[in-house]
Amino acid sequence: MDRFSIQKLIRERLFAEQGTIRREAQNRAVLAYPSPYHVGMSSLGFQTMYRGLNEVPGWSCERAFLPDDVAAYQRAQLPLITYESESLVGGAAVIAFSVAYELEIGGLIDCLELCGLPVLARDRSAAQPLIVGGGPLTFSNPLPIGPFVDVVILGEAETLGPALLRAVEGEPNRDALLRQLATISGFWIPSIHGATLGSIAKVEDQDLPAYSQVLTPNTELSSMFLIEPERGCSRGCTYCVMRRSTNGGMRLV
Repeated sequence: MDRFSIQKLIRERLFAEQGTIRREAQNRAVLAYPSPYHVGMSSLGFQTMYRGLNEVPGWSCERAFLPDDVAAYQRAQLPLITYESESLVGGAAVIAFSVAYELEIGGLIDCLELCGLPVLARDRSAAQPLIVGGGPLTFSNPLPIGPFVDVVILGEAETLGPALLRAVEGEPNRDALLRQLATISGFWIPSIHGATLGSIAKVEDQDLPAYSQVLTPNTELSSMFLIEPERGCSRGCTYCVMRRSTNGGMRLV
């Protein structure tokens, strides 16, 4: 495996897509999925955040995924690159990971290593990208990703994701930025809050439903346009992850 073969694969996948966003902006964020492309592009939440972050003035958001063969990347010492511009993921101002469940934390660590970044947040400098965690895992058990990220968005990120990018642009001092975010409900800053988790963020009803941005045949629901008919669950069973993500019960769209 070499960089040429990676670029060829990415370009083939992009050619098959409908709805890809290519945007020029002063600031660049990367939305990364710690599983391969086939899995990541099956996520409606991932696609919704991709669209929403690209709507923030002054920012572009490109995608990156865990390689299909991580070991081959590591042997060849190949860096992780974005899909839209084939730029180095490690060169972005913000890298946001959408994590679905605990086993994907291994993929998050692999992505950080392929970016040439220290895995632990405490070992990274303020000159390196801000690492953000979000996704379904934050509804159930976000604590395991705490050592690896600088910021976690707890719960529904459609509103807080764009707000974070605006805050990053407005506050270049990393410590001041984290202190500012720590005061906002829905943000968990592990270095400040420790193991104390705040409330789960809830997007306004007028911002629903989530729906597809990119259609691709190279995913589980091949070339299907997806839309969310409701969010949450009315039952709230104590044994279920959904009890934390209902935000007051099922919301019909």
